[in-house]
Amino acid sequence: HSYFYNCSSLTSIPENLFINNPQITSFNGCFYSCTSLTSIPNSTFVNTPNVTDFEECFHYCRSLTTIPQGLFDNNPNVTNFRYCFEGCTSLTSIPQGLFDNNPIVSSFYACFYNCTSLTSIPNGLFDNNPNVTTFEDCFYECRALTSIPQGLFDNNPNVTSFGGCFEECRALTSIPNGLFDNNPNITNISNCFRGCEALTSIP
Repeated sequence: HSYFYNCSSLTSIPENLFINNPQITSFNGCFYSCTSLTSIPNSTFVNTPNVTDFEECFHYCRSLTTIPQGLFDNNPNVTNFRYCFEGCTSLTSIPQGLFDNNPIVSSFYACFYNCTSLTSIPNGLFDNNPNVTTFEDCFYECRALTSIPQGLFDNNPNVTSFGGCFEECRALTSIPNGLFDNNPNITNISNCFRGCEALTSIP
């Protein structure tokens, strides 16, 4: 699991690091607290098709500025992205289609929690993830986030929890119309927009 846990001086990951390890099923905590890591090669998980778990994989990678396009394209069996990028405080954007090839994901719990430099969410980020049940705390404390794309959760009919999803997103100025129209199974929406002090209206 936590292969490089707390390797705080690690600045880079070599290309094709796990190319000969197709049997790996979990990257839980793999680069947890690699606080000097600035980038991730897009080939990192290219030959790990059996992975089911990316929980806390890049947790507290505070120097990471970008996520490469297609990072998880060859990981169709992933179910868990809990805390995957939590505390990546230098991350400014999320690539289009990052989760397009992960159709059975069930949890994005706190996935981008405390990504304080994240300014936007790409359109259709979760369009190919129909089995998600929780977005709890997903964008909690994304304090630079100014907007939410229209229809962000339209293809996630099984979600039960949005608790704290956008809590403390202090720069968020608006909520798109019909944001939760296709989420009939919600049981928890507590604190979803708590602390969103720039919001002036509710659609």
